[in-house]
Amino acid sequence: MTDDQMEAWEKIRSVSDRAKFLLSIGVTAELETDEPNLEFRAYVGDVRLPITGATKLTAIERGTTWLQEKAREAEERKQ
Repeated sequence: MTDDQMEAWEKIRSVSDRAKFLLSIGVTAELETDEPNLEFRAYVGDVRLPITGATKLTAIERGTTWLQEKAREAEERKQ
């Protein structure tokens, strides 16, 4: 995540808007070495998501789905 993206991220207050912003950047995954089991953690830039997976692809797919759900949940509450 660039400095400009991080600055924009910090200004966003709603969960829905934050989720949409992170989705626009894209989810990646890194191997977690501090977990008891070796797992991949979903990230967007420097933002660590509360999602893991046994493979990098699984973590990315789960992280993307989780962000999509967060974006949708907030929108549904508005209606």
